[in-house]
Amino acid sequence: MRHGRRAALVLLSVLSLTAAACSRSGEEAETSGTTAPAATGGTEGEGTAGTTGGPDTTAAPASRLDAGGFGDLENVCTEGDGSGATDVGVTDDAIQVGSFTDKGFTARPGLNEEMYDAAVAFAAWCNEHGGINGRELVIADRDAALTDFNARIIESCAEDFAMVGGGAVLDDADNGGRIACGLPNIPGYVVSAIAREAELTVQPLPNPLRLVQAGQYQNIAEQFPDLIDHYGTITSQFGSVLLVRDTAVEAAEAAGFTNVYTREYNSAGESNWRPFVEELQSAGVEILEFIGEPTFYGQLLEAMEAVGFHPALTLVNANFYDTNYLETAGDISDDTQIRTQFTPFEMADQNPATADYLELMERYNPDGKVALLGAQAISAYLLFAQSATACGTELTRTCLLEQSGSVSEWSAGGLHTPQDPSTSTPSSCFLILTVEPGAFTVNEELTAPNEGLFNCEDDNIVEVNAG
Repeated sequence: MRHGRRAALVLLSVLSLTAAACSRSGEEAETSGTTAPAATGGTEGEGTAGTTGGPDTTAAPASRLDAGGFGDLENVCTEGDGSGATDVGVTDDAIQVGSFTDKGFTARPGLNEEMYDAAVAFAAWCNEHGGINGRELVIADRDAALTDFNARIIESCAEDFAMVGGGAVLDDADNGGRIACGLPNIPGYVVSAIAREAELTVQPLPNPLRLVQAGQYQNIAEQFPDLIDHYGTITSQFGSVLLVRDTAVEAAEAAGFTNVYTREYNSAGESNWRPFVEELQSAGVEILEFIGEPTFYGQLLEAMEAVGFHPALTLVNANFYDTNYLETAGDISDDTQIRTQFTPFEMADQNPATADYLELMERYNPDGKVALLGAQAISAYLLFAQSATACGTELTRTCLLEQSGSVSEWSAGGLHTPQDPSTSTPSSCFLILTVEPGAFTVNEELTAPNEGLFNCEDDNIVEVNAG
C-alpha cells in the first residue's frame, strides 16, 4: 500500500490549472520571472459598434509577433543592409545556424525534437520581418541521434555560423572539435561538465558546473523534516546525466537530506522495472529523485502500481512538463513535483512572452511540438538574434560571442526568470508544479513564492563540488 504520508500531501495548497493550453502535440511548462501584466499573443480584438448601428469596422489590433516583438523585446528581426561573406555560414543573403538535437535516437525517437521545431518556427517568423539585418536565417538540422554528436560537429564547423538553441545528451563527445574550429554555441541546454564550462559558449539559461538551484530541497526539509532521511535517486546511466545526479545529491545533502538508495537504469530503458520498486521499498525511500526520460518514469510508475508502493514525494526536472507524459502517466503520478523557471503554459494569459511562444508555434509551425525545451530554444534564438543584429553588417563569430556574452540580465522578453549569461549565473527563482490526474498545478506550499509565482530567495543557489 502507499505510504501514509502520501495522503497528507494531498492537503497541500495548490492553484489548479487546466491542461487546455497544452492540448497540442505535446507540451511543457515555463516562462516569466516576475509578475507580468495580463496579456495574450492573439490577433483578435473586440470593436465597439458605431452609434449608427452599422457594422463594426474597428480593426483587430496586431499581436506583438506581427509587430516584430516578443514579450517585452521589440524589433527582434529587421530588414537591413547586411552583405558579404563575413564568416563561416554567412553570405550576402543568409546566415546558417545549426540546431542540435537527439531526435533520431532509435531507442527514444523524437528526443528533444521540440527544440528543432521551435527553431523552424522562429526562423519563419524572423524572416517574415526581414531576417537578421536583411539576411535570411537558415536552420540546419544537426540530429546527433545520441551517438553521432562528433559527426554533426564536424559538419557544423564547416557550414554553420553558430550552434543555436539546441542540446545533446552526449555534448562532450566531439573531443574538443567545436572549440578547435571556433564554432560558437548559444545552447538551449548543456549537460556534461565539459560543455558547461566550455569556451565559445554563452548560455541563456546558465547551467554552471558548481552552482545548483537548491531551494526545492530547502523547502522540503522545512516542511517535511521526517522524510528527508529517506532520499533516493534513479538515473539514466549516461555519464553526463550522472553528473546531474551527483550535483542534485550534493545539493539535497546540503539541505539535510540523507541518501539511502542510488541506482542507474539502462539508457535504452528496462524490460522490467519491478526490481527497482522492490529495492526502493526495501530501502525505505520516501523521497525519490528521478533524473531521466518521462517515458521510462511512466513505466516505473506502472511497476509501483503493481507492487503497491509509492514514495511520498518524487522529484523530477522540467522535461516532465509535457502533456504526452500527463496523458500516459498523469493518473498515477499525483505526488510528482516538477521544478521550473518558466510560467506554466496554462497561465499564458498572465505572461505576454509565454503567450507569444504559444502563438509563434501555432502560427509558424503548427505541427511542431510545444514543450519546455522548445521554450528554452526560443530563449537562445532571441539572444542570438539580438546579438547578431547588434553586430551590424560585418557579422562575425567573434562579434556574436562578444555581444551575447556581455548580456548580464536575460529573461527572453519575460519568457523565464532573469539569468546572467555574462557570468553564467543562474536565476535564484524557481516554481514547483505538481502532477495531478489531468492537470499540472502550481504547488504554492512547496514553492513558497515571494516574487509573483516564484520563490527567489538569495540562498536558493548553492555551491557544489560534483564534477
